[in-house]
Amino acid sequence: MKNIKQPKIAITVVTGFLGSGKTTFLSNYVKYLLNKNENPSIIVNEYGNLDVDSNALSDDVEVASILDGCICCDLQRDLIKQLKHFINKSAMRHIIIEATGVAHPIEIIAACQDPEIVEHLAPPVVIGLVDAPRFLTRTQYTNSTIQLMEEQLKVSHVIVVNKMDLLNRVEYDKINEIEKINPLAQKFYTSYADLDMSDLILTTYHNKEHVGGPAHHHGIKSIQYQFTGPIDRQLFYQFILRLPDNVLRLKGYVKFHDMPNDTYEFQYAFGLPDYQVIDTTMPLTIVIIGEQIDENRLRNKLDMLQFT
Repeated sequence: MKNIKQPKIAITVVTGFLGSGKTTFLSNYVKYLLNKNENPSIIVNEYGNLDVDSNALSDDVEVASILDGCICCDLQRDLIKQLKHFINKSAMRHIIIEATGVAHPIEIIAACQDPEIVEHLAPPVVIGLVDAPRFLTRTQYTNSTIQLMEEQLKVSHVIVVNKMDLLNRVEYDKINEIEKINPLAQKFYTSYADLDMSDLILTTYHNKEHVGGPAHHHGIKSIQYQFTGPIDRQLFYQFILRLPDNVLRLKGYVKFHDMPNDTYEFQYAFGLPDYQVIDTTMPLTIVIIGEQIDENRLRNKLDMLQFT
């Protein structure tokens, strides 16, 4: 990894359930960025071993494919490896990730904010695509699929409601149900994912600042904390076990006073902690991702660990 201090690389995650128009949107988005002399690279995830989507994208950008799995779970290490590859390109200032339709954005956000790479990357901006007719008939699917479709929207900073041309007048009114799922996100109502990208960019960058603001922020937020050396084991265990319910993910690397030569990898998900000793050198950094988390309170607790 580079040691030269550089501005953080922008990350855009394009998410949405199967068939929502992610690739069409991405193709339009990339053309806009190229016209603005921004040269993004793209990571495309296909849940299978045949890469179709990258063939529809511009030849003027580098496209990396992660195949035969979902980057939100079994291929998360592959995503981090690919992000490292792009980070080490000096001209790289923007990375776009097109997630498979069955991916959960929280896991992708967690990968992008992994302690190994978080210092190089800005907090991800999530753009969610919605297939309007499918959203209105989502009750035909299983509860787990409905939950996934709605959670993809819940964590999005921008929502593009697509295929509006396929709705009748009554359905036009019902599509407002999306407001209840995520009232904070900016909404665009489109056909063929066709929208004024300049408005989207302004909204995206506004929301990036909005996410990081101290008083007002979008629901999903991440914080990064770096330890200067070993900490007290029992106090850290207590910190993990007392994390509030709105903390969704934690990952990090720590050392303890009683075994200062060992590096521990800690993970926390679904309310359950997990840890192991690793034999590689890692930054003593933890990243916490949650919904409306109290950043000051968490940092104060981590400061107490640091200096106790």
